[in-house]
Amino acid sequence: MKKGNGVVTVFKKHDTEASPGGGAARVLAEAKGISVSFGPLEVVKQVDLTVPKGEVVAIIGPSGSGKSTFLRCFNYLQPPTKGTLEIDGDVVIDSGRKPTNADLLKLRRKVGMCFQSFNLFPHLTAVENIDLAQVSALGRSKSDARSRSMELLKRVGLEAKANTKPARCSGGQQQRIAIARALALDPEMMLFDEPTSALDPELGHEVLAVMRELASSGMTMIIVTHEMRFAEGVADRIMFMADGKAVEVGEPKQVLREPIHERTQKFLKMVFDR
Repeated sequence: MKKGNGVVTVFKKHDTEASPGGGAARVLAEAKGISVSFGPLEVVKQVDLTVPKGEVVAIIGPSGSGKSTFLRCFNYLQPPTKGTLEIDGDVVIDSGRKPTNADLLKLRRKVGMCFQSFNLFPHLTAVENIDLAQVSALGRSKSDARSRSMELLKRVGLEAKANTKPARCSGGQQQRIAIARALALDPEMMLFDEPTSALDPELGHEVLAVMRELASSGMTMIIVTHEMRFAEGVADRIMFMADGKAVEVGEPKQVLREPIHERTQKFLKMVFDR
């Protein structure tokens, strides 16, 4: 266990075990000292997070704690006021300079994202939504893009909806299409910003099942979620945020069942006593 800057960290196997090749686990993403301010209001305060390849990190905490703002820094949808972000060892975001177009292209090819709202083009079918990202961002031919799109729709259980427009799909189906669209760019890491918050429990379970499959396949993921049971079952680590700070980081069982920090304890008591 490590304590510093008010953050309680309980080390996990990635911190101490070597990879199968004998070296340290490959770090895919590393955020250092990330802060975000809107005018005089600082909403994210000096947050660090290191994510080894293949790891799933769930971020939990009360509304307004800075979770989503911090997550959006990982693909520069939210520029940090302070701090740096490394992807695969390269500094692609540094608050001291504006990233180049090449920096952002590299970042967004490696980091996919799914939002609370699905952001699908309403005039395109499911398969066309997935085709478009590949043709415009990766330069794939239309035939290659269509082949990959159908493969991904099958993966998320929606092959039969290929020629259906979003308005004729349920919310859970739209979110699964959005996940397939993000995967079409072959990212090394996926970001999820409360992907089930707009869905009823039954439809939410459809989306969580796809995310479980991604986790089991080795996809690196950072997930902002209020689904505590899902986080406990899928995440390698959980980070609890409050008041813009990373308060506690550790294995799911430790953070959710045996939290060390008083602020974490108070939050979880409110959640589990509902």
